[in-house]
Amino acid sequence: MVKTGFALYLRYCAGNSVALTCIWMQRVAVLWLAWELSESTFWSSVVLASQLVPTLIVGPLFGAVADRARIIPTMVKVQLILAALTTLLFALALANLVTVGTLIIFECLIGITVSAYQPLRMALVPALVPKTLMPRAIALDSLVFNLTRMIGPALAGLLIVMVGISPVLLLGAIGNLVLALVIWSLRNDVAKRAASSGGFLRQLRDGLSVIRDSPPVTTAFLLTGVFGFGARAAVDLFPLFAATAFDREADGAGLLLSAAGLGAVCAAAFMALQRELPKHIAEYLGVAGFAALLLMSQTENWLLGLACGATLGCAASIVGVANQSKIQLSIPDGFHGRIMGLWVMVGLGSTALGTIAYGVISNFSDLREASALISIVGMLSFGAIFVRNKE
Repeated sequence: MVKTGFALYLRYCAGNSVALTCIWMQRVAVLWLAWELSESTFWSSVVLASQLVPTLIVGPLFGAVADRARIIPTMVKVQLILAALTTLLFALALANLVTVGTLIIFECLIGITVSAYQPLRMALVPALVPKTLMPRAIALDSLVFNLTRMIGPALAGLLIVMVGISPVLLLGAIGNLVLALVIWSLRNDVAKRAASSGGFLRQLRDGLSVIRDSPPVTTAFLLTGVFGFGARAAVDLFPLFAATAFDREADGAGLLLSAAGLGAVCAAAFMALQRELPKHIAEYLGVAGFAALLLMSQTENWLLGLACGATLGCAASIVGVANQSKIQLSIPDGFHGRIMGLWVMVGLGSTALGTIAYGVISNFSDLREASALISIVGMLSFGAIFVRNKE
């Protein structure tokens, strides 16, 4: 008999926790290396955005593929490609052959590969978990994601100080290999997905029609885009915020990201205990997150900065869980891959555009002023969306 339910999902989450811890460590190392090579907020933000921008182009296509593909074999292949890319980047860094241009190229390649993985990961959830338990499964996934975001950057900061950047880059490859093994262990328990009919363009049009015709899904997409552009981009730039706004080294950058992770873990645990989604919780917490970012842009107190980072992480977790749950529960079977692929595109794409916006504005002023401006625009946007829904 095919095993289903939380037993398999918990196995996946266990492997994912190890992998994500390593991947978060590698991500901090890449950003810190970009900062050391360029000493420029703009170029460091471009490196960070390079992994996210490809999602805007190829994310929807991979979402359509996810509705056709056998989930497990495809996910394993993607993880092996990621492991190969990160190993090559480690080798180049060890030989002191990495430039800012090299980092941009590798981050683009990694971004394209991650764009293939994300819709498959989203399609795996309904393949393993009954619909009634899906909000809790999504909250658990967020809990793992944010717990590793709390632990990984802190460890990365310590390791960078102790052994340098290059060894930390290798950890990303190790994490990808661990996750590939765990996913492969599920191969006999996840049935082959039924092939979708029609071409890719028709599938994408059908997915867009579902989004357009469902007000809850449309709202979730709007909130995801606004929050990604302003707030999630700010969290990704926390290492630069620690360096430029608070004059901290790599360990301080790790602490600020870990504070965001702690807030997100607490929020995800709260969401996992809820039987149903509290009404308008994404809108309320989105405004709270932007308010925390605004306060963070105005203070020089390190402890208050950490508290603001934790609040922003809490808001990011709840906004993400609420929006993903609303979409997964509102769309019909057979559309999870392409619609969640589009949702990932909006989330990561808006975050990429946001990091570039932060970099451009900071080039004319500084990161504090950029954060203040974008946080005010974010609060006004969330308020407008809330009023639109009330009408």
